[in-house]
Amino acid sequence: MIRVAICEDEKETQCLIEDYVDNILNNINTEYKIQKYSSGEELLEGNLKDIDILLLDIQMGQINGMDTARKIREVDNKMEIIFITSLIDYVQEGYEVRAYRYLLKPIESEELKKHVLACIKEIEMNKNNYIVIKNNPNTYKIYSNEIKYIEVQKKQMSIYTINKSFDVRYSLGKIEKDLTLDKYVRCHKSFLVNLSYVENIKPNIAVLESGEEVPISRYRYKDVKEQFLKFLGETIC
Repeated sequence: MIRVAICEDEKETQCLIEDYVDNILNNINTEYKIQKYSSGEELLEGNLKDIDILLLDIQMGQINGMDTARKIREVDNKMEIIFITSLIDYVQEGYEVRAYRYLLKPIESEELKKHVLACIKEIEMNKNNYIVIKNNPNTYKIYSNEIKYIEVQKKQMSIYTINKSFDVRYSLGKIEKDLTLDKYVRCHKSFLVNLSYVENIKPNIAVLESGEEVPISRYRYKDVKEQFLKFLGETIC
């Protein structure tokens, strides 16, 4: 079941998007549910956990789409957000809320289809992508997309996720092989970072959306920055 929400204050545009999404999801033979909201306030009062993909207008009334997305990210890190806008001036702010996809008005069906299918692919991949670490007497199942960064000190590894951290005995080399997604980068001999949660790259640190800082070694800086820019470019396109 794919759960899509449309938050758009223009009724005509809202109905047009609903028709487009309905057609797209019908054609791929998947179960789905579409919810509609006319304001950020109305959306935030609903059950955000029931949304997989959110089509969110930026230029709305009292609370705009960008501020709505910031409030969503305080409680939900998994939702795929596609911004709807008449301007492309908000790209940099979109990085802050892990929203890399934009639909420009007037909305075209094929452009919407490209973004929706990409989001579905990401959702399915994340559902099936996890690592299992056996650490006697415990066994941990950790979803890869929830890992922000990993730190190793001697034989002790700390895995920091969006909700908690795990302290295990494991090697960084082995976990690099376990994490098959292309969004993880070794930024330091003792650190691995998930580019999805990186807001900014500086010469010696990766600044995460949460404000946490992960060190980048001097000789890895150029490569990390290139991978970060490539990651952003591939996500937006």
